[in-house]
Amino acid sequence: MRGAARRQAQPRLAAGWLRTIGTAALLAALAAVLTAGCGAATPGPYRATVGSCFAFGVRAIEHRLTVTHLPSACAGLSHEQVDEALARAVRAAVGPRPKAAARRAAEQESKYLGDLFTTVPPPRPEPVTIAPQQQSPSRPLQFAALGAWLAAAAAGGYLLVSWVAVARRRRPQQGGRPPVVLIAHASLAIAGLGIWTAFLATGAAYLAWLAVAMLLVIAGLGMATLVTGLPEPEAGGPSSARPTAQVLVIAGHGALATTAILLVLLAAVGAG
Repeated sequence: MRGAARRQAQPRLAAGWLRTIGTAALLAALAAVLTAGCGAATPGPYRATVGSCFAFGVRAIEHRLTVTHLPSACAGLSHEQVDEALARAVRAAVGPRPKAAARRAAEQESKYLGDLFTTVPPPRPEPVTIAPQQQSPSRPLQFAALGAWLAAAAAGGYLLVSWVAVARRRRPQQGGRPPVVLIAHASLAIAGLGIWTAFLATGAAYLAWLAVAMLLVIAGLGMATLVTGLPEPEAGGPSSARPTAQVLVIAGHGALATTAILLVLLAAVGAG
């Protein structure tokens, strides 16, 4: 009986062992597939960092390797980042030393990485855009003052020539010499016109105000010239036939001079 029971139990044991072995084989196959799948995954792209560039610099200095090309450990970094990483590598290689000794050691160690300090160029500066210079709103006023001054000077020049012609006929022995007040009036008018022209060329405000001050003096001398300096027309002479024309020129000269004073003053205020 015992032998029969043993013979009946053997097939059941064998079947159990077969199932166990099959399960283990299946698990091993699944593990192999998973392992192979994980190993076949494509790695992500390598990206350099300041730390990787620093580590490369330390290794290069330790192994006394002169680096002439930008390594992958520093590729893609900015000029400032490469300089920072390499400077740290040099300081790490030098270690704590007295200042003079540390400077000499840094110069010695940095020769291995010297080319890397200039491999990455600094960023190009942005182009500087210069705004077009805008014309001053008082510029037309300044040229209008110049035109009025020139017109007043032309009228004054005509009066001066007429005066000299009359004076020579009346006093030939004196050569028709004009009085001092007339000479001062004409001289200051020409000098002031030159100062105003210089202001238009340079834009210096002090020149404009200097011209204003000179115009006031010129106007005072002009009034003095009108009262004391201009001769009367000759009786029965050519000048007596045209007294009205001379009066009109004098009036026009005064009006133009007044206009020039006002325009120059306004332009000087606008110039500051």
